[in-house]
This record gives sequence, C-alpha cells and structure tokens, in this order.
Amino acid sequence: MTRARSHVTALTLAMTMLASGRAFAQGTLSAQGLGFPLSQLSTHAKTMGGALGEVDPLSPLNPAAIGLLNYAFIMIQAEPEYRKVRVGDRTISTTISRFPLFMGALPLGSRWAVSAAASTLLDRTWETTVRDTQLVSGDSVLSTVTERSEGSITDLRLALSYAPRPWLRLGVAGHALTGSDVLQTLRTFDDTLRFITDGQRNVLGFGSNALSVGALTIWPRRGAVGVTYRRGGTMRTYRGDVTVGEGAAPDHVGISLVYLGIRGSSLAVRAAKDNWSNLEGMAQTLNIHEGWDVGVGGDVTGPRFGSSAIGLRLGGRWRTLPFSVDATPVKEHTWSGGFSLPIGARRAVELNMGLLRASRTAGPGLSEHSWTLSTGFGIRP
Repeated sequence: MTRARSHVTALTLAMTMLASGRAFAQGTLSAQGLGFPLSQLSTHAKTMGGALGEVDPLSPLNPAAIGLLNYAFIMIQAEPEYRKVRVGDRTISTTISRFPLFMGALPLGSRWAVSAAASTLLDRTWETTVRDTQLVSGDSVLSTVTERSEGSITDLRLALSYAPRPWLRLGVAGHALTGSDVLQTLRTFDDTLRFITDGQRNVLGFGSNALSVGALTIWPRRGAVGVTYRRGGTMRTYRGDVTVGEGAAPDHVGISLVYLGIRGSSLAVRAAKDNWSNLEGMAQTLNIHEGWDVGVGGDVTGPRFGSSAIGLRLGGRWRTLPFSVDATPVKEHTWSGGFSLPIGARRAVELNMGLLRASRTAGPGLSEHSWTLSTGFGIRP
C-alpha cells in the first residue's frame, strides 16, 4: 500500500534491524524498527489532530462509527510526505508517496451497516544512498552503497455496526494483519572493469489477526462519545517457510469526546494507547515504546462553494512513536489544518484535504521535520 523514493543529501542513521540482526542505514528517524505508524486515521480526522478518531466513520478504528453513514461510500486516501532528518549540522531529505487507506461502507436498513477497509498499520519503505571506500589489496576502491526497504504491514478489516437505540451504536470487527518487507543492499564500484556489483536481498513476511469492539453514543446538537478496544493475536515473522520471530499484534484502546453545542461547529479531544511492547520477540534488537496518542481539534462551517458549504478544520496532536534508534523514544507533535468540500449533485463526491506539519525528536542533536499533504477522495455510488 505504500511506495517511497528517498533522495539522501548527506549522512545515514545506523540502526539494528529485524531478526536477521543486520544493521541498515536509514534516512529517517520515524521509520525505525518495524516501521512508521500511520495511525489509520482519515484525512478528516488527521486535520483535526486525530481527535475524531474513535467517532469517525471513515477511520477504520471504531467499528460502531460506520453506523453514522446512511449512504454507501467508497474512499481512497493519498499522502505524499516530504521530510528532513537532522543529525548535528547534517541533513537527510526524503520524499515519500503513500496510499494508506482504502475503504467501502454500506448501510443495511436503518440499524445495520457493514464496512471493508485496508489501511497501513506500519510503513517500512525507505531508501538511502551513500558513498563508501573499501580497501582491496592495498588499493582504495570507491563505491556507491544503496540500502532499501520496501514493505508495510496492512490491516484488512471487516466491520459490522448495529444501532439498538437511536442514540447508541455498537460494533465488532475482525482484522487480518499481513505484509512483507524486501530488504536490499547493493554496492556498485566505480571501477566496473575490475569489480562487479555486489548485492544482498532478504524477504520477510508478517502475519497476524485481531478483534476489535466499539461503542458510540451521540446526542444531536450536544455531543458524542466513541470508545474502541482492539485485541491483537499472535504475530509472526517469516523468512520463506521458517518462523524467525514471534510476538503479538499491538492492543489498542481509544476514546474521543466531541462537543456539538455550538451551531455549525464541533470541538473534539482524543486519547489513545497502542501496546507496541506486544511486538517484543518479533526481532532481537528492537527498541520499543508504548504509543500514547493525544489530539485536539475543531471544525467550523466556512464559506459556500456553489450550493455546498466548505468545512474548515484545525488540530494539534502529540504522540510517542513505537520504535527508536536507541533507548530514547521518538516524540512527535503535529499541527494540522484542512477543509472538506462536497461536489456534484446530491453531494455525490466529497473531497477532504489537509496539510500536516510534524516535528519529531529523539534526544540531543536528533530531529526530523516533515510536511504531509493528506487527500481523501470519497464517492457515493
């Protein structure tokens, strides 16, 4: 679900990798270990600091929330990111393209709704290129070393929502967590007449499952509360048919509170936790930290575009990333803003766009800053 191309201007960060125990240099601070958590939030939720996460029908977190959709809906989300990593006075620049979320939902009468979604749980796609010198038979031989990882862990979710009361929705979902990671190292010598290109390639696979339940209560013109709990099953790492690591998919618990008492606006706050320590055993050298995630945001009705009103959004978010280079966790804070625009007759198309500015730190001299353009494009068939 993700593709990335990294253009490194200087330096690489060293880290120890998966169960193979090999060290790979990366041009990123945020995608250490098993990868960068994309949080499984829709563009709408991300532009409000993630605060809508547990009440948002377009974020595949709370299965009860899909009951808020009273029409069939198909959505795709794209998120190009431009980031810079700074180590002292040296900088690594990286450009990434992602498609982190596909989703379809269908109401079944007035009480039931079903949904299928594919979202990126962890993104581990990066590439770095550095110049290197090797001593061969007393001669210094120049070469270019390219190290690349292409892969992700995807959450395939099938969800069902039921409304026993007009103000209450309950949901349950099954998850299949699957993915792969292709790890490559390629050394190309400047002197191609005397030395041939040397390359190594490892392919790792991942597999697990999970079950989530959720509830959502809503009082029109007052507020809404959504809660979610996901229980992860055993997760294994494979090389071919051989299991090389075993842990458990991270448990997730989250709550969102939304205030609707101001006409034409909504204010929200969210707190969530992912137990990434469940993944211990997946690799021998992971530095893992629990993923606390807090966000606040607001949404107001803006100016009209034709017959439709534009929704304007702002938000802030603070969280701890699950993996780091050493024992110091990576802290991230993000400021975001965006808008939504219904298009076409009967609002058959909905466009959500947002810009996110994230700053990540992991001790003195280590920092990463990124700009992300998030676009969600939805169609009512």
